[in-house]
Amino acid sequence: MLIINFILTSILCYFISGIVHELGHIIVGLINGWKFYLLIVGPLGITRNEHNSIKFYFEKHAAMWGGVSCTLPKEANENNIKIWSKVLLGGPLASIIMGIIFLPLSIITKNIVFLLLGAMPLGMGIICILPLPLKTGILYTDGGRWSRLHKGGQEAAEEIALFKLTENQIICRDFSKIDLNSIESLLKSNDIVINYYGYYYKFQYYKATSNKEKMELVIAKMENIKDKVPALIVKDCNIDKT
Repeated sequence: MLIINFILTSILCYFISGIVHELGHIIVGLINGWKFYLLIVGPLGITRNEHNSIKFYFEKHAAMWGGVSCTLPKEANENNIKIWSKVLLGGPLASIIMGIIFLPLSIITKNIVFLLLGAMPLGMGIICILPLPLKTGILYTDGGRWSRLHKGGQEAAEEIALFKLTENQIICRDFSKIDLNSIESLLKSNDIVINYYGYYYKFQYYKATSNKEKMELVIAKMENIKDKVPALIVKDCNIDKT
């Protein structure tokens, strides 16, 4: 029973640590006037749907269970990239602060729950804030994305392009206004997942501009590489010709 209790307590503490981490991202976004869009921790998800109402759901894809959150600007503008840079660091900083609070408490009280609530978020925050080119699931870590964004060159171009294309997709909802230069940045990437996103947005652009011939060529290129791309991303980039 002691082992079972420890396992259940560890799972609960990890869940709490994940929520705090993702709330760190969300709070920084909200402070800067952005709008809540998504929160996933473990199999539980909360999202804002197209009717602007909040929906609770069960996340089926285990690759997302590590924690995902999203706030988005209410309108597209050049200042959003600077805000997004702050949002990226909000999660790791929230985790580190939580760890700094609970670790001393665990030493004072000798409480195993406080120890877990200190060690887990502190480890999570340090790993996520390090500027390493590592992925957690399908995305680069927060620190990795922040580093890529500030490094300049091709990697920064990829991160900015992904942000702007997502911004267009959710805020403007008009694929005909996609910046083709952003798409080319994704297609030049050495990361095949980023290439796939580039082809997906190119497909959406040609679909929106009724260029069926080029649309079919892009679909063929997506088919050629989709076996090398995580199934979750292939599903996310749904090819709907209608």
